Amino acid sequence: MAVTANENATAEPQMNQSGKRWQPSSLTIITTTSVLSKIAYWQLGIVVPLAVLDETDSVATSLLVFALRGVAYVAAPFLGSLIDRFDKRTMFVGAQVEQAVCMVLAAAFLSSPWVLSVLLLVSGFGGVVSTITGQFVLIPRLIAPAERSVAIAKLTSAIEFSKVAGLLLGGVAFSAMSPRAATATVAVIYGAAGVAALLLPKMRQDSTHASPKRSMSVGFSWLIRPQILWLVVTMSVANLAYGALETALVTLFASQGLDTFLVSVLVAIGLFAGGIGSRVGPHILPQRSAERRIMFFLALALISLLITAIPRTVTEVIGFIGVSFCLGGSNVASITYRQEMIPLEVAGRVNAVIRMFILGAVPLSGVVYAWADGLGRELFWIPGIGAAFVSVVVWTWFARRAGDSSNQVKAGPTEVSL
Repeated sequence: MAVTANENATAEPQMNQSGKRWQPSSLTIITTTSVLSKIAYWQLGIVVPLAVLDETDSVATSLLVFALRGVAYVAAPFLGSLIDRFDKRTMFVGAQVEQAVCMVLAAAFLSSPWVLSVLLLVSGFGGVVSTITGQFVLIPRLIAPAERSVAIAKLTSAIEFSKVAGLLLGGVAFSAMSPRAATATVAVIYGAAGVAALLLPKMRQDSTHASPKRSMSVGFSWLIRPQILWLVVTMSVANLAYGALETALVTLFASQGLDTFLVSVLVAIGLFAGGIGSRVGPHILPQRSAERRIMFFLALALISLLITAIPRTVTEVIGFIGVSFCLGGSNVASITYRQEMIPLEVAGRVNAVIRMFILGAVPLSGVVYAWADGLGRELFWIPGIGAAFVSVVVWTWFARRAGDSSNQVKAGPTEVSL
């Protein structure tokens, strides 16, 4: 893959003719950092809920504590303005270091669920910066336009596969060592991600110095465009169903008495399918518009969620495999669509606003599943299925109205047409 840096970045070091000097490409560095960061996050995603479950014996509390990390996306517009304004490498490195520090403190306060909640929330700010910078800002800055769709598929699939590694490591760590030690290893992995990010070239900060309020208003101005608005509405509602699905399954399996490592393996199998979906997603219905491909994947995800709702461990795992595969394919189509539509100079701000709503629904998903736990096993999945159904209906309506005209999109700073 050809990886190029634009005028905002210093030249990327290459292997010399003697072959003695070599440094990894920007895509390799971004992928390595993102993978390490996600491994840490998903290890955290099994260690913390199980630790809280052991402490409180409450599935609802376990879900709520971890869900608070996602609340950090409320600050995404402000964080996006900082990403656009300052050196991208500094922001990317700083995000990993901030999360590492929070995890060191989390290990010390693991027996205090509500103190832990605050630390998870604060660490979430670093997670927001890391995700937006790595997936939505660095790729368009450092990757040639003709190579971006493939680069996105490779990065997204690597991130999906890293979820598997994170869950398995979390299961092994929780079984083999104390919860505090397992949490401390998460801090080490975040630190390693920060070191990897230091290998990126420096990128000049944007020349504009608009006030934070003015800067954030640019991101919100894009939200009212129909092509962005309906994507945000659809994915936000979909995330009410899928955002906390992994955590819900982890706690559900654990409450049924399954071994911790077995729980991590079962969930990891499903997430592995998400990596495959991300990798092959661009090759499924490639002749159709992004809108139609997203509609296809969301419809299949709904069917898979219905299978997950069948109260048998095997069907829950099979359904989760289907959901993960479909969401992996949908994510690649959605990210590519946005990167082609949104100008580079406002990518951080616009994607931050989009992510604020879409991923802001993740903690609400945790609340939904925590509430559904009180409905009993038979009705546990009904709220999630309802949200997934609504997302399919909304996007199908929009996709049929838009047709295949998205192939004609030409993004500009003031007008977008489909």
